[in-house]
Amino acid sequence: MIEKQSKHPFNVYLTAGEYIKVIGTQDGHFPDFGHHIANEMGGAWLHPIKLLDGFWLRITDLDREISVWSKADEFISHPWGNQFRYDHNLGHIPVAVERTQFAPELEKGFIARYELFNYSKTETRLNLELLARTDLRPVWFSETLGIRDGKEDVMEKKSDRLALAKDSENDWFVLIGTDLPGDRFDSGQLFGPEFTSGNGRGVKFEATVTLQPQERMTFHLYVAGSYVSKEECEKTYSALAGNYDELLEAKMRACEAVRERAELEVEGEPEFNEIFAWVKWNNQWLVQQVDGYGRGLTAGSPTYPWWFGCDNSYSLQGVLALGDHQLAKDTARLIHDASVKANGNGRIIHEVTTMGAVSNTGNTQETAHYIALVWEMYRWIGEKSILEQNITYCEKGMDWLLGEMDPDGDLLPSGYGIIEIAGLNMELIDSAVYTAKAVQALASMNRELGDKAKAAHYSELAERIVRNVNEMYWNEREGLYADAVAPKKDIVPKVDFMVSLAERRGADDYRAYLEKILDEVEDENEDRGWIINKNWVISTPMEAGIADREKGERAIANMRNEDFIGEYGSYLSGNFTHHMMTISTGVHAVAEARYGHAEASLDLLKRMNRSFSKVLPGSMSEMSPDYGCVVQAWTVYAMVVPVVSHFIGLQPEAYKNQLVIRPNLPSSWEGKWIRLKNVRVGSANVDVSVKSDNGRLFAEIRNESGLEVTVSWNGKTATSRESSITVQL
Repeated sequence: MIEKQSKHPFNVYLTAGEYIKVIGTQDGHFPDFGHHIANEMGGAWLHPIKLLDGFWLRITDLDREISVWSKADEFISHPWGNQFRYDHNLGHIPVAVERTQFAPELEKGFIARYELFNYSKTETRLNLELLARTDLRPVWFSETLGIRDGKEDVMEKKSDRLALAKDSENDWFVLIGTDLPGDRFDSGQLFGPEFTSGNGRGVKFEATVTLQPQERMTFHLYVAGSYVSKEECEKTYSALAGNYDELLEAKMRACEAVRERAELEVEGEPEFNEIFAWVKWNNQWLVQQVDGYGRGLTAGSPTYPWWFGCDNSYSLQGVLALGDHQLAKDTARLIHDASVKANGNGRIIHEVTTMGAVSNTGNTQETAHYIALVWEMYRWIGEKSILEQNITYCEKGMDWLLGEMDPDGDLLPSGYGIIEIAGLNMELIDSAVYTAKAVQALASMNRELGDKAKAAHYSELAERIVRNVNEMYWNEREGLYADAVAPKKDIVPKVDFMVSLAERRGADDYRAYLEKILDEVEDENEDRGWIINKNWVISTPMEAGIADREKGERAIANMRNEDFIGEYGSYLSGNFTHHMMTISTGVHAVAEARYGHAEASLDLLKRMNRSFSKVLPGSMSEMSPDYGCVVQAWTVYAMVVPVVSHFIGLQPEAYKNQLVIRPNLPSSWEGKWIRLKNVRVGSANVDVSVKSDNGRLFAEIRNESGLEVTVSWNGKTATSRESSITVQL
């Protein structure tokens, strides 16, 4: 299986199962860091609680009188876990150490395996101290639910090689044990090479061993937790202890299953194929289960390890295209239920922690985006229950958008969108675009559910909103869509604040820019479009297919330059060309592909892929190229949707047992086979291979479940239900 190596010791890594997340630095240590919970975002987490600040190994060469806390020279990232190699950083101790750790996919614990090798020609006597430090505490924002960290962790020695810690005021437990030889044990206010914050305690297992020349020895650290009971914690520990090989094999099989689902092979593009595979694994790392609450895709590690409405309205589109229908359903259900509980009026929450605390009840954009997502889920999965479970809340959401959030009745909702910048809470382009998509989705949903009157109502409403978007947001002079619609009188009071933000980004001429566009407008009260920042969301009319064809083509062409695109993808703002995200690049790439410009779309993806492994080997950071979360969920949208839904061109209608394949292949892939194996449409798994060569399309489809497959290319179509389909158009 693929591995990625790094020698950047202070970068963060992630070891993940669906329950456990272990976060430290690539030198094998666990420094304090983080801002949601100051200095507490690392360590070992069993959401919604933290278990450990970290664990460390101290090695003392008794003959040479050298003692060091082991620090890794090399870090290796695998889809299933991580390895740390220690050699040079042990100084003159003639021992090499390798630490391998992983979290079983569905256990509430993890295992670290140490292997020591005496590479000298003489025996070496070592004293080994394996130290772990607990820190049982709740996730961020839990105090709003009345849940608080206890004053201390209470440590109980269970045996010479096993300790149980409990939070003094909550039923939170962690068991820490080892099979290190010997019987020396200590606990209390013990620290390793780093002083860590919190109310935890240390436990130390110590042993003296002698290694003969070329001899190896291994031992393990086992950590199990529970936010329910001591009995559950003990049950998990029993499942871990002594079962390293069996559990690791199962973990590798789970990772292999992820690789095999929607497996991409672009002929002659090994790097692109490899990154596509890693994005799927990254996505799995971010799945979080919390018993009694739910299972869903979190936003990013280590900063946003909980669930978001906005992020998932993008991310789940990629998840659906990869065929992980259960994850899409689980996540959408979690977001829906949290929204009903927190709001009840159709509004979709922005974020909910793993303890169930909602810190933001929802920005305008994500309600509309979620409604559109429900229809996308139905297209891929085909289960009518998806519509039945969501339709009432989605219709409430539309009433909220076009009622409370649209006081002037122009069908363009107000409030914050994806760009959460204080002051930018006007009629924003992304909220308007996704409202149009949402109304189109509601028309389709009601049509499927047999309510023709509602379907007709929403269809007519969608036409009006699409028309409004193209009239109100279009700037003819710039040939771009505007960031926002508002009267001048609403913009003027925000100028000083927006200028202060711009100046912090180094845009000293921004005041002059704003004053110029304001001076050109005489009517203080008339709604009009404003190109305030050229934020990346001005791509959304094209990404969503809402833009008039001619306007969309002009806008895309006018964004294909250095004002909007940098070395690693699309800037967050065309006015402040500094910062990029995988989502800004992904939305731009989908916009290019939807309007037929596959090569321009591929160029954006290849720029984004330059950030691959910059920080965490095998991953792309949230902010391109190298900061923010080291793993980010919406990267799956950016990488997968352009490739699967546009280049290969899969357009599913699972509810009809149909699949349309409408390829739009990059010119640089001319003459190459693009193969997507084991992609799921409804209950069917299909393999799709396409190639364009000299103006002709060649397609091969494995279709053993009898889908009605239609291949469309340059106005020609071919339809078949055969189990093996070969097409030349």
